[in-house]
Amino acid sequence: MKSPRPLLALTTLFALFWMGPSTFALINIDGTRNQIFVFGSASFAWDSNIYSEGTAKGDYTTTAAAGVELKRRAGIIAVNATMSMSVLRFASHTGENSANPSFNLALNKSTGRTTGTITVSAFRESRSDSAVNLRTQSWNFPLGLSLKYPVSERFYLTSESSYLNRRYASGSGGLANYTDYAEGVNIFYIYTSKLDLLGGYRLRVTDTSADAGTLDHAFTLGATGGILPKVNGIINFGYQIRDMNDRSETFSSFTTSSSLTWTATRRFSLTAQFSRDFSTTATASSVDAMGTLLRAAYIFTRRLSVSSGLGYGRNKFLGDNVAARRDKYISCELGVQYAYNEHLSLSTNYNHIRNTSTVDYADFVRDSYTLALSSRF
Repeated sequence: MKSPRPLLALTTLFALFWMGPSTFALINIDGTRNQIFVFGSASFAWDSNIYSEGTAKGDYTTTAAAGVELKRRAGIIAVNATMSMSVLRFASHTGENSANPSFNLALNKSTGRTTGTITVSAFRESRSDSAVNLRTQSWNFPLGLSLKYPVSERFYLTSESSYLNRRYASGSGGLANYTDYAEGVNIFYIYTSKLDLLGGYRLRVTDTSADAGTLDHAFTLGATGGILPKVNGIINFGYQIRDMNDRSETFSSFTTSSSLTWTATRRFSLTAQFSRDFSTTATASSVDAMGTLLRAAYIFTRRLSVSSGLGYGRNKFLGDNVAARRDKYISCELGVQYAYNEHLSLSTNYNHIRNTSTVDYADFVRDSYTLALSSRF
C-alpha cells in the first residue's frame, strides 16, 4: 500500500491556504525602528531523479520551514538577523530525510564616507549535486565584508571579502571538506548619472581535506547601471588563471558574471544571465563551468504572475586525474505565483534538466513539480 503522506501534505497545503492569515503577527517594538517578523512555508513535490544520476530514482517530498526575522534601524548600524528551520521528508528514500537550521546576521552602515556590510551565516544544506551525482548534506559557514569608499566626485573603490567553510555530514564517504577565501577590489568611474564603468582584480584561494588546493587570479572590466534604454544590469568580462597547487597544473580562460534585465513594459520583463568561472566540486575536482539563462516574467494582475526560463551550460572537468569528463545541459522552468493577500502566497513550479555527459552515470534527465505555500508577517 502506498504511503498516504503525499496526499495528506497536499490536503494540508490547501487547508492552510484557505484558513486566512490568523496564525502569525508582526511585532513593532517602537514603530519601524525595531521590528520582528515571522514566516513559514510548506511544499509538496515530485522529483523524478533525486540523485541527479543515470538510474533516475524518483520520490515524493514534503518540506516545512519556519523562522523569525529581526530588523533594527536605530543608530548608524542597521541590523538584519534571521533564524529558520526547515524539515525535508521523503516518502520512500527516508534515509535522505533532513532537518536544516539556518542563521544569518547582516550589519549595514550606509552613512559616512566609508559604507559597507558585514554578513555572518551558518546553515545546513541538503541538495542534489549534479557535479558528483548524489545527494549531499553539509554544514556551511560563510562570512562576507563589502566596503565602498569614494575617492573623488567621479571615482570610488569597492572591496569584496569572503570566506566559506563547508563540512560534509558524517557518512558522506569520499567527499572533501572545503574552505574558500576570496578578495576582490574594483575601481569605478561614474561615466553618466545612470552608468558606471569598472575594472577589478580578484584573488581566490581554495583548500580541501583531499589535499587539493587551488589559487585563482581574475582580471575584469565592465559596466553597471543603465546599459541601454530600458536595459539595466551589469556586464563584466575578463581573464582568469587557476593554479592547481597539488598537481602543478595551470588552466586559463575568459571569465564573466553578467546579468541584464529588459523592462519592456510595466508587466513584462526579460532577464539574461551569463557566467563562466572556475569551481571546485565535493570530490575536490576543478571545473571550468559556463552557463547562460534567459528568464521571462509577466504580471497579469496584482495577485497573479508567471515566469519561465531556458538555460544552457557546459562543465569541463580539469586535471590529468579526471577521466576527461565533459557535461552539457539544457534546462527549462515554468512557474505560477498567486498572492492571496499581502501575507499569504501560493506557487507552483515545473523544472526540467537534461544532462549529457561523457561518463554514463552522469548522463541523466530530471523533472520536478512543486506546490508551495508561504506566509510572512
